[in-house]
Amino acid sequence: MAEECTPTYIGRVRNHFHGKWVRGLCAEAVKERQQREPDLAVGGAVDAHAALCQRFNSTVRLNPKLSLASSMRDIARKSCQNRATGSDSCTAGADNPSGSACCGAARAGCCALPYV
Repeated sequence: MAEECTPTYIGRVRNHFHGKWVRGLCAEAVKERQQREPDLAVGGAVDAHAALCQRFNSTVRLNPKLSLASSMRDIARKSCQNRATGSDSCTAGADNPSGSACCGAARAGCCALPYV
């Protein structure tokens, strides 16, 4: 499928994305970001996506193994936070006498991840 990049089309795209030339997957990512955060303006979504791309290009492409380790850490952290908000097992008790959240400064027994 060929797409004509006429001056009219380019002008429409740039007008929609506040002067930026955003197409394809990046355009879809910006739209998705706006759907997840309805209060975010188009310009903010474009800037957020540009920052994500810049971070990706400066880390993943330079050192994929380090990026994988960082991603796994982030997944484990999110999983722990979801367990902390979704259950009462992370409140004060025998495993967590301080009552701190699972992923706080001190790890509780309920969310200890021996493999991280």
